[in-house]
This record gives sequence, structure tokens and C-alpha cells, in this order.
Amino acid sequence: MKSVRHILLSGLVFALATGCQTSPPSSQNELPEVRALIPDTWSQPVLSGTFSTNWLEDLGDEQVLELIQTAFEKNPSLRAAVSRLQQAQANAQIVGAVRYPTLNLALAGNKQKFLFSGIGRFEASNYNLALSSRWEIDVWGKIRDRRRVALGNLEAAGYDLEAVRLSIVSQVCKAWFNAKEALFQYRLAVDTAESFTANLKTLEKRYERGLTDAFDLRLSRAQAASARAVVQTRKTVFDGTVRLLETLLGEYPGAGIEIADTLPLAMKPIPAHLPASLLEQRPDLKAVERRLAALSSNWDAARKNRLPALDLTGSIGTASEDLRDLVDVDFTVWSLAGNLAASIFQGGTLEGEQNLAEAQFQEQLAHYESAILNAFREVESALANHEFFSELEAEVGAAAEQNAKALDQAWDLYERGLIDIIAVLEAERRSFTTRSDHILAINQIVQNRIDLHIALGGGFNGEGINL
Repeated sequence: MKSVRHILLSGLVFALATGCQTSPPSSQNELPEVRALIPDTWSQPVLSGTFSTNWLEDLGDEQVLELIQTAFEKNPSLRAAVSRLQQAQANAQIVGAVRYPTLNLALAGNKQKFLFSGIGRFEASNYNLALSSRWEIDVWGKIRDRRRVALGNLEAAGYDLEAVRLSIVSQVCKAWFNAKEALFQYRLAVDTAESFTANLKTLEKRYERGLTDAFDLRLSRAQAASARAVVQTRKTVFDGTVRLLETLLGEYPGAGIEIADTLPLAMKPIPAHLPASLLEQRPDLKAVERRLAALSSNWDAARKNRLPALDLTGSIGTASEDLRDLVDVDFTVWSLAGNLAASIFQGGTLEGEQNLAEAQFQEQLAHYESAILNAFREVESALANHEFFSELEAEVGAAAEQNAKALDQAWDLYERGLIDIIAVLEAERRSFTTRSDHILAINQIVQNRIDLHIALGGGFNGEGINL
């Protein structure tokens, strides 16, 4: 037994001696210089011109601002994000409290009876009132590192809340304009079906007078029936988009919200020379970076777990056999102690914790780099699509105008017997298709502008959301 105590005592002395001679380790987890990866500008060219200080105004729709405010008040996902932030705040408070001494007040009492053969019985009472304290001295900064972990996660939760707000803005805007497009597509389908039905009635009258044959009549009837089927399809799409919008607003999806029948056609141009540093206003990137910083501190704390810990404990109070004497200074007792302890062997637990912390940091670092690359891709794609959708809208608009004129001429030529019914039906189909494509192209421009603002984290001037 003596040899075992000698070995344990020698090991403890060695650990304390080496620990006291070791300076606090410096962080080996410096965050990467991400700014060096950010180009000065974007590879896709952008137009020059004036632009709005509030990017939501760029959409040219005042009603969408009211919808966003409603979503901020009622959307359950936003309330969940607020709760997660509150959880992070509570956790940071819990972790931060370790920096301070703990105080405990205790009142204890007991009464015992003893029986001794041949002597008799005795009763003894004992009462204690004590105020005790314990404080771990942060010699190596381990507690500070753990607090940094909690604060980093708290900051990340705050940016997560901003990201959810920005996401809700995006989803509401996109759903609102999708509903507008669906409304336009539905009304176009209704107008087209009515036009096809009117033309069918004209053709039936011509058939009754023997001016056309049954083949032309059957083709025209099929065209009118197909147009009515499209009306039902477009009505279903419109109904679904409205219900989605209501869900995002946190309201019952009863398809009762009124959709304005206007689409923006003249949004302000994208300013030239947008700095790539605008990505720094994106809350999702900020959240990923804050979690990376938190895991860096967690790695530091894991390495410092190998170092000795210094605890100070103390207590003061009274002890007496009589409860009435607990407030008497003559019965005061106190104690003060210091404890310096270090782990010698835990079966690889400390090494495993350090390896785990390092792997978690490396994983988050990879997520950080991936998030930055995805952010670049989103902006570059939105800038490239801006030119594509603008040209597409112009060409499809011109095609829709020409097809409408061609349709008028087709009926005139058919009535004079210069073309057959197939050419007329094809002219009708093309006119409907290009008008529908034009509505879609207008919405694609709006949707892409929303994507660009979200990819930049807000406005072109770096102000973010202004609500």
C-alpha cells in the first residue's frame, strides 16, 4: 500500500510541476483570411444608373410591404427562430456564470439517541448554519474559451434570426408575384377559352349553311375543349399559389386573399461596379462564421482540459448543540482551502475530446468555404440571368404582338377560302402560347431581381433590410 501511495504522490507532483511551468497555449485555429478570396467586383457585367435605397421599393409594389409586415407578426418559423435565440441567450448566461464564485447558504440539524449497555441512553443534538463558496480560477483561459463558445453560438443564433427574416421576405415576395402571374395566366386562359368558343359558334353557323365541312368543325371543337381544360388547370395553380402565400403570412390557407392584377415592368437598373464585399451583409454567412469562431474556442478549451485546475473553496458559519446559539459569534467556524488538480489518466477521454473538437472545427471550416462559394454562385447567376430574362421578355413580347395580328389575319384568310382551318387553329395556339410566355417572362425578371437582392443580403448599397 505504501508503494502505491508513493507512485500516486509522485505522479501528482510531476503533473503539478509540469503544469505550472507551462504557459497558456496559444490558439492554433486562426480563422482563414476569407476577405482575400473575395474579388473586387463580379465577372458578370451590370448596368449603370440610379437605384433605390430600400431594395423592396425596387419591386414597385406597396402591398408587398404590408404582407411582409404581417408575416413578421404571424409567421411561425420566425417565432421559432426567436425562441432559438432566446435559448442561446439563456445558455450564454449559464456558461458565463461559471466565471464568478458560487455562494450557498445551508441550515442543517440532527438529533440522535445512543444506547449503551450498562450505562444507559444518551441524546445529542447538532445544528449548523453555513455560508459556503467555490471559485475556479481561470488560470489558462479555459473558462474564457467556453464563454466564447457560448457567445459565438449566441451571435450565430442572432444572425440565424436575421436570415430567417430575410428568407421570409424572399418567400413572401416570390409567392406574391407568383400569385400575380398565376392570376394573369388564369385570366388569359379564360379569355382564350371564350374566344375559342365564340369562333366555334361562328364555325357552327358556317357549317349549318354548308360553308365548311365537319372536319373543320371537329378540330375547332377540340381546340375549344382543350382551352376550357387549360382554364381549370390554371385555376388550380392560382388557388395553390394563394394558399401558399397565406401560409407564409401565418394565416389560414383559405384562398381568400385578394391578389392585385398588376406586374412591375420598369424596375430600376442594377448599378454598375457592385462590390463583392456586399456579401458580408448576408446573415447566413455571418452565422456560419460565428459558429466557426465558436468551434475554434471550443478546440482551445479541449486542449486546455489537460492542464491543472485551481479551485478555491471557503465557508463560514456556526455550529452548536442548541438551535438558539446559531447566531452567536462564539460558535463561529470557518474554513478556507485551495485545490490544484490535474488529470493524469482517463483512458483517452481528454485526447478524444480534443480530436472531436478539432474535427468539428474542420467540418465547420468546410461548411464556411462552401457557403461562400455558393453565395458567389447565387450572385453571379442572378446577374447573368438578369440580361437573359430581359432579352427574353423583349423577344417574347414582340412575338406575342405579331402572333395576335397573325391570328386576326388568319380568320380573314380562312373566311375567304385562302387557308384551311388547321392554319387558323395553329395561329390561335401560337397567340395564346406567346402571350402566356410573355407573362411568365415578366415574372421571371421579378423573381430573379428578388434572388439577386437575397443573394446580396439586401440592397445594392449594403443597407440590408429596411423595414
